[in-house]
Amino acid sequence: MTIDEYLNRLNEKSQQIFNDSIKESSLFGKAHNTASHIYEFSELITDVNERQMLLSVSSQLEYSVLNLTLGLYRQSFFSLRLALEIGLGTVHFSIHKLEHQEWINGVADIKWATIIDEDNGILSKRFAKAFFPELDSYISSERSKTIATYRALSEYVHGNKETWTKSGLVLEYDQELLKNFFDQYDIVGEVILFALSCRYLKSTKDFDLDSVDFLKVELNHIDPIRQLFTR
Repeated sequence: MTIDEYLNRLNEKSQQIFNDSIKESSLFGKAHNTASHIYEFSELITDVNERQMLLSVSSQLEYSVLNLTLGLYRQSFFSLRLALEIGLGTVHFSIHKLEHQEWINGVADIKWATIIDEDNGILSKRFAKAFFPELDSYISSERSKTIATYRALSEYVHGNKETWTKSGLVLEYDQELLKNFFDQYDIVGEVILFALSCRYLKSTKDFDLDSVDFLKVELNHIDPIRQLFTR
């Protein structure tokens, strides 16, 4: 078999997986809406560097879905974790400008432990009280979901043994992995939008709520956010 024949065979297999995957059109549509909403939110951020990071989040979410359609499940989970890191990293850097510039300069990393620190992170009661006090009672739940989701996604990034059993070494359509991906995707989207809402909705002067009215649906279970749109 020549290399061209081999690559064409891989492409044919990926296209078969693609055709099976997109039968779940409602799941793909919902995921695309979430990525689009983060893009729309980014356009309201005045800081250029923060806005650019959120654009990267939206792109990573779309990449994760593209990988999924082709049966590249490990890569889809990897991109999803990266979107979560950058999304919450954006919020962290919005109040830590020196760290942000060091990250831009390539001399510092996004520190996950700092982001989710229970006392001082962006999913802490201290953070909520500073920017959106009414979200104080929701912080613990969102933080717990974030930690659990990050850990689950990290299993694919670090190559934990059981993930090879799940995703395998053969290019095959796997409906269970597809559904699991979208379950994790929903939480990632929710957590990012929650953190963005906590940081910007009330602390940014004249924030254009009409442009983010999708939050009424995306975060419908968060009463203080929903109530902002009924005033």
